Amino acid sequence: MLFSSAVVVSAWGYFLYIGVIDPNGGVNILWPLFGISNQILAAIALCVATGILVKSGKLKYAWLTALPLIWLVIITSTATWQKLSSADPRIGFLAAANSLSDKLAAGVLSPDKAAVAPQLIFNQRLDAVLALFFVALLWLIVIDMLRVCMRHLRGQAVPPLSETPHYPTQLEEAWARD
Repeated sequence: MLFSSAVVVSAWGYFLYIGVIDPNGGVNILWPLFGISNQILAAIALCVATGILVKSGKLKYAWLTALPLIWLVIITSTATWQKLSSADPRIGFLAAANSLSDKLAAGVLSPDKAAVAPQLIFNQRLDAVLALFFVALLWLIVIDMLRVCMRHLRGQAVPPLSETPHYPTQLEEAWARD
């Protein structure tokens, strides 16, 4: 666990570093990834909550987490698809990398822009790979959550819940009395 934490922290540290040294100011590489990963994290949390509700026998409440989950998966997947496949260099990671690569090859960039172009091309392609990885991971988690929920509803074996039961605090008890 310590090793995997170090890998994840190092990876995000790398992105912060290349964001700082990015000739365009770092926002171009960090902001799209932050937006995608933030929404995917929310969708994963909703997956967990939906799975817990279903496995806890509270299927009638699962829609409270399932509806926002469906919305987030659709919106995030669509936005990621647009960032990957858009032909507009202002939108698509790969389109931006290809456009800059074509300009570099044609020799139409100023010397200062030509000097940083390879780094910008690499950053755009790395963003594309990571965005694809993030959305693939999201779909893997959603599909697994659906698989576990379906197995539970059919009465088949699923991993047990490991959540501790809710115990009211003194504050909750005092509030309930008042």
